[in-house]
Amino acid sequence: MILKKGHSSKYLRDYKDGKIPMGLGLGCDLDKNLVWKDSQLNIILGHDNVGKTYFIEWYFLALATIHGMTFTLFMDENHAGKVFRDLIQMLAGKEFKKIEDDELEYYEAIIHRHFKVVDNSKRYSPEELLELFKKSNTDNYLIDPYNALKMSMTYTTNYEVLNEFKMFTKQTKKTIYINTHPATASGRRSAGTYNQDHQFAGHIMPPVKADIEGGKPFANKADDFILIHRLLKHPDMWKYTMLEVDKIKDMDTGGRPTVMDLPVLLDYNFGLGFKVNGKDVIKRTRMPVKQIKSVIDFSSEDERGF
Repeated sequence: MILKKGHSSKYLRDYKDGKIPMGLGLGCDLDKNLVWKDSQLNIILGHDNVGKTYFIEWYFLALATIHGMTFTLFMDENHAGKVFRDLIQMLAGKEFKKIEDDELEYYEAIIHRHFKVVDNSKRYSPEELLELFKKSNTDNYLIDPYNALKMSMTYTTNYEVLNEFKMFTKQTKKTIYINTHPATASGRRSAGTYNQDHQFAGHIMPPVKADIEGGKPFANKADDFILIHRLLKHPDMWKYTMLEVDKIKDMDTGGRPTVMDLPVLLDYNFGLGFKVNGKDVIKRTRMPVKQIKSVIDFSSEDERGF
């Protein structure tokens, strides 16, 4: 179908008049580089065990508490209970085992209000997962990791699948985040460590876009491309997650790539939710347990997961 004459007139006038909505931030230094936008396909890349999942849990929880957003999580490598434990601990702002029983019920209810979890006891094709996403009807969707999908990881197939994901975001105005891993070579000591003149000499370097397992389709199709890294064996830096933004497709609506070798540092904060330059952005409120339970029916399968 060919678009009719004048198809973009409103957009052009709105852009000229400064009426195009900006992305949504968290109220911290991260907003300079990364803001939330609808209708996006966002790629997150990082080595194994550097905290990609923990980052996205925190980021989603911040968006939930600040902007009221909802999320559907497909997490193949993490038990749903552990995910909820992390989220509840961050929301409570204190060690999980120190949370009282009535508090736990309250926080669990809040998490259920914002998060749905896909059953990871089976594998899903991209088509099956998109059907579940349509059923869940939340604002955002997570695929963690991409290589857990039931498909062949060929160059052509990756393009086809990513194009389907991209079309889903266009048609629904929802946003998909995909956690990915780098190819094997990027983590080898000969090629993947800081040189001897660097302050982090010998430690594994963060991957770059070109290192991603599956090739160029991911960088090409991504709206935002985020790199997550952590110096796991460094005596001091291990507690900082290093976030780099490598691509922002539309900087007019907010966000921009980070400066080379100057990542945003996210302080682990004892597992209570990251602090960004000393700021804890998670919005914490207290409501009576009965009030929350009246909003969420725990007997409903759709509120528990799929």
